[in-house]
Amino acid sequence: MTVAVDRPIDSGQTGTIHRTTEGGRNDRGNGVEIPGVGIAGINARDRSQNGQEQSPPHLQPPGEPTSLSYVVEVVYSPNDGSTEPLKVHYPIPASIADRPDTNHAPRLEEPVSLQEAFIMPPRNVADQLIQAFFCKLHPAFPVFDRQRFTRLYHQGQASPLVLQTIFFLGFTVGSEELVHTAGYSERATARKTHYLRAKALYDADYENDRMNLVAVLLLFGFWWAGPEDQKDPCHWIGCAIALAQSLGMHRTSQSAMSQPMRSLRKRIWWAIYTRDRHISAAFGRPCRIRDEDCDIEALDEDDFKFDDDYDQTLIPVQTSFHIAYTLEMTKLATILSDILIGEFSPRHAALDKYDTERLAGRLAQWESQLPDQLRKTTPDGSLGAPFWASMIHFSYQNCLILLFRPKAIENLSPAEAECDVRGRMAADTITRLAEDLLGAGMIKEGLVHLVPALFSALSVHTIVICRKDPIRRQLAENKSRQCLLALSELASSWPVKIWIAKAFVNLLRRLTVQGSASIINVSSSIANNRSNVALSARSNSSGLYQAHSPKQAILESSNRNELMNQTSYIHGPQLRDLYPSGNLPQGADHIVYSSFWASYLDNTFDMDLLLHNSLGPTLAGPLDGLDAAEGANSLQF
Repeated sequence: MTVAVDRPIDSGQTGTIHRTTEGGRNDRGNGVEIPGVGIAGINARDRSQNGQEQSPPHLQPPGEPTSLSYVVEVVYSPNDGSTEPLKVHYPIPASIADRPDTNHAPRLEEPVSLQEAFIMPPRNVADQLIQAFFCKLHPAFPVFDRQRFTRLYHQGQASPLVLQTIFFLGFTVGSEELVHTAGYSERATARKTHYLRAKALYDADYENDRMNLVAVLLLFGFWWAGPEDQKDPCHWIGCAIALAQSLGMHRTSQSAMSQPMRSLRKRIWWAIYTRDRHISAAFGRPCRIRDEDCDIEALDEDDFKFDDDYDQTLIPVQTSFHIAYTLEMTKLATILSDILIGEFSPRHAALDKYDTERLAGRLAQWESQLPDQLRKTTPDGSLGAPFWASMIHFSYQNCLILLFRPKAIENLSPAEAECDVRGRMAADTITRLAEDLLGAGMIKEGLVHLVPALFSALSVHTIVICRKDPIRRQLAENKSRQCLLALSELASSWPVKIWIAKAFVNLLRRLTVQGSASIINVSSSIANNRSNVALSARSNSSGLYQAHSPKQAILESSNRNELMNQTSYIHGPQLRDLYPSGNLPQGADHIVYSSFWASYLDNTFDMDLLLHNSLGPTLAGPLDGLDAAEGANSLQF
């Protein structure tokens, strides 16, 4: 596809840049207009390329500590399973390490030129991307002046940095049809293309508007290329916070500035604050923003009305539940902040506000005062109030898990048992919320905070799998499938394949081996397709998985050796890399399991197949090799 951009260049005359992209079509002359850029006068930074690949220390990806390390800590802690006290660093043995896929290894790429960074999609595609962004993401993070944006966009004067950022996120949350209409074969390519263009503009210091800069830095945090990517969400939220604080956004807005500017600054700051708390909870990192340093006023409804006179054919109408969602999420984020400090900070002050029951009371009070539009209800298949209500309840239930998640497997004290029940109830609620969204066909529309919420629920279900109660264990296995099914749907937009690392799933395999064999009889199907192991799920008309008889399961198992001989997907060296000496499972199990991950990268996910083939002897023992240096990674609690 050839995308044309008509714009003024250095001489002051209109020039057109043409670039051929995937589709091969020529869309000359119908691109989005952007303001003069003066390319010749901007010196983009040189990027050194020495042609040598460096091997950084292989650390456990930063997406797992909060949930993965929690499960490791509880399951493998001494004596009664209490999590106190334990050392805070453990090397991860090779048997559960998440090693980079050799087929997806990082590679050196040509940097995006500044000229390329100004290439825009055709106008009809750009309009749809803007609509997708403002419909699905901006209500939760309202960082742009909508009236000013639509005016500048129609005049051809919108910031190229803002546009490329909106396009990258529009491809993140937009439909597959939109991706293909834009000339891309897959969403990942579309997202990456426009993210790199936006980043090139940022690196070149092209943008002068500080409000645009801080908003874009926050939105960059929705990009994550992989566990080896240094510029991950934590990096970008740190950049956004630093710039926002340098502009005084964290201080009271009572000043001589105009009311629209005060409201926009408040909206941007509280969006950053909320995202900072979510990232801290998800990544197990300290909060960047200290409440003690801030005296900015809370948001109110008037902060969302100064820019409501905008082109509603381009940006969807703002409704009362959109405003209520943002107001309530910021309130919940302030409670989450104290939960993170009170429950996880090693040297927090002994203040009453960090008391567990006091925090639980604040959460209950917050929930009781939710407006009717945000009460928990069944989604209706639209992006209306029930959808946004489910988004906020995912976050609320995740807060409860962080506060009450199980502290041990067995021998709980009465107080621990009470907390255990409340944590499991929250995990069950998250699972039901996900099931409702799956049933309504809305899970793919979910915001990114659903990923850590589902992962938290999965970690609680994993602990229950370890226990002796066979009924609850089997129920927990079924709930784990629901969580992973929901996560597989979210994978089309958000970086789920990073969150569910092989380390966590391998650990789940080990726990399943130790605690239960009932999962053997779940439904799964393994087919040979083009000399590869193809994964597919079978379901009945109601969408429920069909159970196989033990005899059928045995027959399926007996056919695996033939599949092993037929497949060429997984090669020997990869098998040896994934498993330490003496722990290599039977070949078919290994092929099926590795093929699961290969197909997962293509978003073809069979949870039954994963659990069905998780019963090999690979993870039957305790965490082996914890003291060995060879093949160990660092896991921080």
